[in-house]
Amino acid sequence: MKLLSILESYDTASLDQLSSDKIDEAISLRLPQSVIVQEIISALSSQSYISDKILYSRPPAFAILNLILQSPSFMMDIEDFRSKVLIHVKELSARADQDTSLADKNPKLYIKILKRAWENDGLIDKSEANILELVKSELGVWDREHFVLMHHTSILDLWNIEQEYFAARNFLLTTGIVLTHDNKYVIADDVAIPIRKTFGIELMDEPYKRLLNCFKREDLALLLGHYQLNVGGTKDILIGRILGSLIPVSDVLGYFNLEELREICRHENIPVAGSKSTVIANIIRFFDDEMDLKLQELETVAPGAPPEYEPREMMQEVYAKMLNVLTIQQLYDILRQNDLMTSGSKEEKIKRVMDSYMSERSIFSLLRKEDLSQLCRKFNLAVTGSKQELVGRLLDYVPVVAITTNELPVVINEVPALVTNTIGSFIPVSNSEPVALPIAWDEVNSKFPNYSYGEKIVLAILKDAKSITEQDLTRIVQKHRLGWFLHKAHMAELIAKLRRDNKQYIQIKSIQNNNIYQWTANDIADSQILEKKSARDIIDALRHGVVPKHNLDLLMVGQQTARKHLSDILMEVNANKTHFKFIKGQYGSGKTFLCSWLREFALNNEFAVSFMNISHDQPLSDLPIFFSGVINGLRTPEKTDSGALVDILESWLLNVHNKTARIEGIDISNGDNSEKLIKIVEKSIEVELANLNDIEPGFSQALRAFYEGKVTGNLELVSNAVAWIMGSRSLSAQALRDIGVKGILESNNVFPRMRALLEIINGASYKGLLLLVDELELVRKFPQARQREMALETLRLLIDEAGRNALPGCLIIFTGTDEFFEDERFGIKSYEALAERVLPLYTHDKLVAMRQPIISLEALDSERLSHVIFKIRDLYGIAYGWDANHYADDTSILKLIEEWTMFGGESIDRKPRPILREFIQMLDLCEENKGVYLSQFLKKNIFDSALVDSVNSN
Repeated sequence: MKLLSILESYDTASLDQLSSDKIDEAISLRLPQSVIVQEIISALSSQSYISDKILYSRPPAFAILNLILQSPSFMMDIEDFRSKVLIHVKELSARADQDTSLADKNPKLYIKILKRAWENDGLIDKSEANILELVKSELGVWDREHFVLMHHTSILDLWNIEQEYFAARNFLLTTGIVLTHDNKYVIADDVAIPIRKTFGIELMDEPYKRLLNCFKREDLALLLGHYQLNVGGTKDILIGRILGSLIPVSDVLGYFNLEELREICRHENIPVAGSKSTVIANIIRFFDDEMDLKLQELETVAPGAPPEYEPREMMQEVYAKMLNVLTIQQLYDILRQNDLMTSGSKEEKIKRVMDSYMSERSIFSLLRKEDLSQLCRKFNLAVTGSKQELVGRLLDYVPVVAITTNELPVVINEVPALVTNTIGSFIPVSNSEPVALPIAWDEVNSKFPNYSYGEKIVLAILKDAKSITEQDLTRIVQKHRLGWFLHKAHMAELIAKLRRDNKQYIQIKSIQNNNIYQWTANDIADSQILEKKSARDIIDALRHGVVPKHNLDLLMVGQQTARKHLSDILMEVNANKTHFKFIKGQYGSGKTFLCSWLREFALNNEFAVSFMNISHDQPLSDLPIFFSGVINGLRTPEKTDSGALVDILESWLLNVHNKTARIEGIDISNGDNSEKLIKIVEKSIEVELANLNDIEPGFSQALRAFYEGKVTGNLELVSNAVAWIMGSRSLSAQALRDIGVKGILESNNVFPRMRALLEIINGASYKGLLLLVDELELVRKFPQARQREMALETLRLLIDEAGRNALPGCLIIFTGTDEFFEDERFGIKSYEALAERVLPLYTHDKLVAMRQPIISLEALDSERLSHVIFKIRDLYGIAYGWDANHYADDTSILKLIEEWTMFGGESIDRKPRPILREFIQMLDLCEENKGVYLSQFLKKNIFDSALVDSVNSN
């Protein structure tokens, strides 16, 4: 049973008794019962609280708890419970007296030390506990062995165990570690977890047996032999012997190598990725949660939606520092209550907490008030007040510095008495107090003189913090009274300004729709460093067989005519034109590379881009799904790693704001003008929406709801409006009423909505949209003829829309293999209406007309391949500061290319991707092994054993 359900049946007097050692205010204040219950739950779920209470409790506390833990549902009848405990104590005592499996750990010495600690006053204080922990560690005594050894006869003789039973039972009942329910003693499910961890019980006996059954008998025998235990008997006997030896589960799993553990994971459908410690943790958690028993049931249940990320309130650097102050046990409690992996180093635990969906407020609220008071004390904060006051006090800490400057809009007359005016001091700041300038203000102010005050504030804080979330940005805007309203749009404007000034210091990473802004610049711009980094990124991408994301100009060879034509028609799109183009070529002809180059070119020239792959999940046959794919693939120059729809909508609204402010002569940076400006902007937006209403009425209504949600802080309305624009089919009737729209996206509404989207992109100051649709050849593999026909019909519709200039500001690029264009059964030729619009009607030798719908790419010949290889050789040398020309000379490269093309004349009979990977591997061997040259890898030396031995020895 859960602790909450048990406590709800307790009366006020019982709750007061349980809370006496957990809530200070319970003595002097009449707190609400719900608050008392939550604080009791917080304490009893805390590893540090439980460990302090029971780790060195006198017998028979362990026997009481162990009996209940081993019982079904952690419950035992009160009747006859005492006699069962005393019997269990005798069993433990006999085992402690007779166990010989611990001989190599010197158990007699440990028993003597433990007895001496208790002999003094019957208690073990913190100093004695620390010494015992050291002794346990040095002797290799496991936690479960400790709890057995404490029942040695020489120790039990210190007390009258029958009388001690009542003292131990009453103590456990008073603290709430053991509770009563329906005439039973019970341990709540959420309390059992920290008790088990204290006792060193990683798995209860039944799941432990099921785990051991995953191994072969021979493997278990080897394990027992490793621990110098009897290896004879059946598999069941060996499993019982392992259980009886008290070997921790993690030690058992640690004995086996990683591949053996991963084999178990594959068999049981457990995640196999990660280090050995991660795999072990995954296995233990799998069996502890009884997933092996629930697997079939779970396979029939659809997974729930992931929790939404809660708004952040702190700068991430400050948050990390506070988490670092917490103890390992406190971090363990936080992770466990978030159902996150609890193993790993402290740094790994902190990262998991910071990456979780929970906000800083929610995380701090999981801690006990005592823990929060300790945290406040370490940051020189007041430690009195309610739990929520302590949480609020921690959230209000930001790193600032008081600096006297003529540009400071608010004069700082005095600093709070808690902290002096030193760089990097932490001072509490409220909205009513003057706010000091960030630490890096002077440097940023001198480096960016033409930027606005708000932009410089954000840059200074980001430079110092290295990373801020949208929630951090909200706090910055509020504390420094920047007057910003649409934060994504303001940041996009700032990033665009930095890019135009060739100071790309900020990059965006995203979690769902939330942006994380990261500082990426070096303090001293060094062109050589940037060149080396760019070269390294390209080589790393090619080494892994993928197209590099950036700086493709450094690698591009040939196709000058195609590139110029594509870039020219892209620029025509900026004049409200629509274009489409097919790129045709076999695998390895460079279709994806050319599209990636065009994508980078478009982003560098301030176009929005959407990239999508045709697949069974993203077919062309369903227009609404196609539109959703377009939206999901949206990227902007500022945001290249995840969907940018919300950013584009905000940028459109910000442009309306800025234009209105300029016309009205209102200073947008002054927060005091925000309310006045919003009222005027609402009228301007209505004018803009009237234009959209003629294109797609629902879109304008959704955009109105999006704006209203932003103004009022109604995040649900914002989220629903965005979902409707994307074409979601899962919005409730109430959500649709709130937005002011009806129904879902139908096929006949897709093109009007695309036109509305293009209007927004243009209004957000982007030059247009580049839409890249890759892998058209997969249409041929759709199993149903109707689905293939609908996909080809969609292509025809898109081409007709482009021909009528009905999607102004959009260039659509499709890519496909030769088979897609030539297959008369399943390709374009199977759909006459499309073939008539696309396929060439006349050809003449090798002459090519770029203005025709299809651009054909030729296979890579030896000449182009040699140019690519030479470029890679040069980039490799830059990336690693290595004399690549010396070790991979031109002659050797040309001979190598001859070998690659010797069976295909001038045409490469292998795909470029593996060729490039092979060449980079050769360069790696040369660079990493002194004295090795590329010429040694030519076929004439392929059986040179001396070379092989030389390379391997290095």
